[in-house]
Amino acid sequence: MPANLPPQYFEAEKRYREAKTLEDKIQALKEMLAILPKHKGTDKMKADLRRKLSQLMEEAEKRPKKGGRSIDYIKKEGAGQVVIIGPPNTGKSTFFKLLTNVDTLIADYPFSTINPTVGMMPYENIQIQLIDLPPLWENTESWIYNIIRYSDLIIVLLDMESLSLIDDFLKIKDLLGNKKIRLVKENPDKDPYAPIKEIRGIVVINKIDLINPLEMKEEIDILREELNVYFVSAKEGINMEEMKRNIFHELSIVRVYTKKPGFPPDLERPYILQRGSTVVDVAELVHKDIVKNLKYTKLYTKDGRIKGLPIEKNYEIKDEEILEFHI
Repeated sequence: MPANLPPQYFEAEKRYREAKTLEDKIQALKEMLAILPKHKGTDKMKADLRRKLSQLMEEAEKRPKKGGRSIDYIKKEGAGQVVIIGPPNTGKSTFFKLLTNVDTLIADYPFSTINPTVGMMPYENIQIQLIDLPPLWENTESWIYNIIRYSDLIIVLLDMESLSLIDDFLKIKDLLGNKKIRLVKENPDKDPYAPIKEIRGIVVINKIDLINPLEMKEEIDILREELNVYFVSAKEGINMEEMKRNIFHELSIVRVYTKKPGFPPDLERPYILQRGSTVVDVAELVHKDIVKNLKYTKLYTKDGRIKGLPIEKNYEIKDEEILEFHI
């Protein structure tokens, strides 16, 4: 072992040896990788740590937890997985039901949600998976954070009647931070070995039928410095349809259709890719052999404005564009 390793590395190594859960072992290994100096003398160590980490992450995904819960995640379905979190009694269950039409326990007392509830939110021609999680507080069980960690978007639902929106948000932020989860507005770090898990997040403030957001402008402006902020009244259905469009936009995904030469496109089953993806990314998703044999690609749009425009392989696709591959 190289002699110039910093003390923080040995501290993380000790946490790894003493860890009792897969989650703690994974986190300790990620910290060891992040701390490990980058030079030729540590290449073998880095490869060994990455191998151990990959094995543990694979084990965590496959291993069931007592009571039927997955230890780390709920299987993703649809165009993206969105979790709804927040303090107790903010109206999460009503918000979730209006978006998914899935029944869940709705009550006027805190902590009425004790298990995750999964539903699909329809948006135009796709479905987006939503998960209503129990409220976050000091004694929240670790499996809840495991589900959050593997999501594509986090909705922090706050209550307009709260004594302090800022305090509620900072408490949620601190609870996530203690589990090495960081909310970001955009461009989260996708490195699976990073010690801090970055996830795109938004704030949704509920119960605007009771208090006008303008009355809390200063607090809301502070929240906007952290994440994008949206306003709804789940009880009265205010802005709920718009919320579906906002969720789709915040997932940072695009829908892409393909067509064979001489045939119309299938507009019912789009391919889903991250915003910023290219023609090559679509081709690889359709079939790996297309990339190898691709001669050129033509671009079409649903409104007929563009018909058969030749485009380069590195062209950045936009939502609901149609590609015709020629091989």
